[in-house]
Amino acid sequence: MSASLHIDISSRILDGSPVPAFVIDSSHVVTHWNDALARMSGIPGKDVLGTHHQWRAFYPAHRPVLADIVVDGSPPELLDKFYRGKYRPSEHCPGGWESEDFFPTFGEEGCWLAFSAAPIRDADGKIIGCIETLQDITERKEAEAAHREAERRLVGIVAGSPVATFVLDARCKVTHWNRACETLTNTHAQEMLGRDEVWRAFYPYDTRRVVLAEMIIRRAPPEEVAAYYGGRAKPSALVAGAFEADDFFPTFGTQGKWLHFMAAPLHNLRGDVVGAIETLVDLGLEKPSN
Repeated sequence: MSASLHIDISSRILDGSPVPAFVIDSSHVVTHWNDALARMSGIPGKDVLGTHHQWRAFYPAHRPVLADIVVDGSPPELLDKFYRGKYRPSEHCPGGWESEDFFPTFGEEGCWLAFSAAPIRDADGKIIGCIETLQDITERKEAEAAHREAERRLVGIVAGSPVATFVLDARCKVTHWNRACETLTNTHAQEMLGRDEVWRAFYPYDTRRVVLAEMIIRRAPPEEVAAYYGGRAKPSALVAGAFEADDFFPTFGTQGKWLHFMAAPLHNLRGDVVGAIETLVDLGLEKPSN
């Protein structure tokens, strides 16, 4: 196959790819600018082919793009200057680099892009150009931001609640332990966070005990839940998948306390159980009412 035919076929493959991409040569001149990138950036290939203007699609003023830095041999000072804290070596391409960043000029409200620049080498291993591919990851970033905001709200709700509350993750490790729970159990959050032995705060006299929230996470059947609490536990009438129970805790207070507690599952967007939240209320009784 002739070199010109090989180049022509490569150009057609690149142009037909749904992945936005461009190629520069060793002189930083744009040699390819595919249709997917033209649609994403709003800049047609004819405006940049044969120029050093690849930056126009991404930045309001001239600066090197990731492909430019790779063509120059990826000098660390340039990577740090323009992508500090945002770049990492490519997992699949030796000598390549990956990054993520927000581009305010893309679309009506800007968008997040993940981009990867990989060197193009000749038969002797010399860098003769670079291909950079891009992916719109705005939805993923927005989902991550929404998750962080939901977590922030949960932290605020749990921390500020006057009801003793703790939260377990999918591995039954404590992620939240509020002040009310500290006061009730006389156990500080720092002693519990990250641990998977939450039962020790409630049943220190047992060798091993499963709390209600753990049963929720591993989806214990109702009969198993009832067996642990002598029939005093039952499915919640208010929250689907939750259980509630009464039990006596002899180590709480001066003479022990009867508590009513409820554990409910926490779900991710797919509906999978990824943890549980448990609340505990002092009944103020010598024994639970019948």
